[in-house]
Amino acid sequence: MGEFIDISSPILAGIAGYVHVGMDKGIIMAHTRSAIGSQISLVLVIFLISVIVAYIRVNQISQPLNKLTEYAQKLSANDFSAEVDIQSKDEIGLLARTLTSMSNKLRDSFGRLEQAVNEATAELQVSNAYLTAIITNLADGLLVTDRLGRITQWNPALVAMFELEATDLKGKNCSDVFCSDLVEVVAQTQQQPSEVVTAEVKLAKHHFGQAVATAIHKESLPFADDKNQSTGSVILIRDITAEKEVDRMKTDFLSTVSHELRTPLTSVLGFAKLIDKKLQEVVFPAVKIEDNKTKRAVKQVGNNIGIIVSEGERLTALINDVLDIAKMEAGKIEWKMEPVKIEEIIERAIAATSALFEQKSLALVKELEPELPEIMGDGDRLIQVVINLISNAVKFTEEGSVTLKVRRAAEEVITSVIDTGIGITSEDQPKVFDKFKQVGDTLTDKPKGTGLGLPICKQIIEHHGGQVGVESELGNGSTFYFTLPIPPDPQQDTKNINIDILIQQLKGHVNTTSESTQGSQKTILVVDDDVHIRVLLRQELEAENYQIREAKNGLEAIYLAKKTRPDLIVMDVMMPQMNGFDAAAVLKHDPQTMDIPIIILSILEDKGRGYRLGVDRYLSKPINTEILLTEVGCLLSQEISSKKVLVVDEDASTVKILAEVLQARGYSVVEVVNAEQLKEKALSVQPDLIIANADFWQQSDVVKTLRFEKGMENVLFILLAGETNHDYRSS
Repeated sequence: MGEFIDISSPILAGIAGYVHVGMDKGIIMAHTRSAIGSQISLVLVIFLISVIVAYIRVNQISQPLNKLTEYAQKLSANDFSAEVDIQSKDEIGLLARTLTSMSNKLRDSFGRLEQAVNEATAELQVSNAYLTAIITNLADGLLVTDRLGRITQWNPALVAMFELEATDLKGKNCSDVFCSDLVEVVAQTQQQPSEVVTAEVKLAKHHFGQAVATAIHKESLPFADDKNQSTGSVILIRDITAEKEVDRMKTDFLSTVSHELRTPLTSVLGFAKLIDKKLQEVVFPAVKIEDNKTKRAVKQVGNNIGIIVSEGERLTALINDVLDIAKMEAGKIEWKMEPVKIEEIIERAIAATSALFEQKSLALVKELEPELPEIMGDGDRLIQVVINLISNAVKFTEEGSVTLKVRRAAEEVITSVIDTGIGITSEDQPKVFDKFKQVGDTLTDKPKGTGLGLPICKQIIEHHGGQVGVESELGNGSTFYFTLPIPPDPQQDTKNINIDILIQQLKGHVNTTSESTQGSQKTILVVDDDVHIRVLLRQELEAENYQIREAKNGLEAIYLAKKTRPDLIVMDVMMPQMNGFDAAAVLKHDPQTMDIPIIILSILEDKGRGYRLGVDRYLSKPINTEILLTEVGCLLSQEISSKKVLVVDEDASTVKILAEVLQARGYSVVEVVNAEQLKEKALSVQPDLIIANADFWQQSDVVKTLRFEKGMENVLFILLAGETNHDYRSS
């Protein structure tokens, strides 16, 4: 018998005894092992079933995921033709359908994008081809460089202009291919990237080109890092050889027309005035007027001569206007820019037009602000503007007044000419400054001039940096005005020089009379290729008791000047064999003739060249007899010395102003701005006097020792003292 399990429990706390239950352990263990075995078998069965179920389920999930992964990889490789076969309705199926839909949309989008890219590429190719065709067929030469000066783009016209042997220029340096002037243009665009550089360059076959260049700014490029830098230069070059030839022909034409018109006009006007003078002084007083018929005839003859003179002067003014506007457009006008006082401009213009007011009994009203500043300008041209505006105001005003008003506004001076005349309609006001335009009905209103006066005024004022305009109302008069800028840095040193005191100093120290010629009849050499001009001048000058000799060109003038030693020479410029400028240069550099005063009388307005050669006066044709006789008398009486003056100052503007003032008063002036030039100029020119800045005198040893050089012993020195007083001391 095996082991038993005994379980006891007391009855009534052991009083009634105990209850014992006993079981065999073997039986219990047998049942326990049987139950455990059953449980283990059940667990194993469940585990196996779970593994099988899990395997099946994993396969159901992993296979679609693998398909999705493979599908996604194909999509990432831009294979939008791939498909995925997942039809389940679970989340994986939803994901598969979503990916398929996205793939279809991407395929459509990429298709449209590819089509757009193809279209844009085609358009770009067409645009590039069009641009290439433009560059290739461009008549002007095109050159594009990087900022180091290496060529990046060019066109056939450029190759032809410079006759370049190599057609492949890409990457080459400009300095290795082109001339220095074009290389300089490219360099300037990089040094001044904000400026447009314009320059004339030399082309092949002695042609000339106009280069216009500018820098290529990074701000014009969409992906540039530094927008403030330039990436290169672009240069357009136009062959202007033909234009230069046209300009030359135009200049020659103007010169020829000017000569051919003014020369006979000079004779017509001169002889008409001479006839009028003889009639008034000799003929009419000698005619015995015994009846009304003779009296009327005499009056008519006088009136007719007056009409000839008047119309000749009007024709002269018209020709001058045409030539002025042509020269201004061609840039042939010489401007004498210097500090001028607007008050003096106004006074001289009023003096020149005073007769107009007397003829029409009109009142002139002046309204000038006090202490107006000086302006930089060409005094003669500004006087021309004011005279023109006043003349127009008087011309179109029958009664009332003309007001001349000058005032300062901010940094400019405004000059207005106000009349009480007929006025101008608003439609006509923009036309008044157009060339050859005149307001009104040309069929009923007789034109009074060429219509060039106001356009000339406009060009003159605009050259000075100002503006010109008109305000008017029909029937209520007109206001013509112009503005002139006030210079920001006026030349204080030069404007404080008292020219009048300087001239008095010169008069007081220069020997102005000639013992050998005092009291004798003066001889004048008249030089002109036109015989009628010579006859006219002979008659005018002989009437003043001068002895006249004639020459018809510069060579004859030089020969007669050396042979006869005239007291004065009146000479034309445009002459055969040798012109007046060349003859004057020879005469003024020959010791035998250099002291003979020369008056240039020409249709050419090149006073600067004449004065640089040393001529004493420069007058324009047609001849103003009164002015000519006054200048002749002035030079012959030596009231103003015709001696040579050497002006020395380190300030070039001061030298320029003094030179122009002295030249205008008849002195032959040589300009010097440094000590190195002084000795050479002084010894070669042998001046009669030297005007020098006192500070320059103290600082320069050359100036101090110059008076001890041979031939300089009797030279007069006049010193301009310091800035505070500008006294003039002779040494």
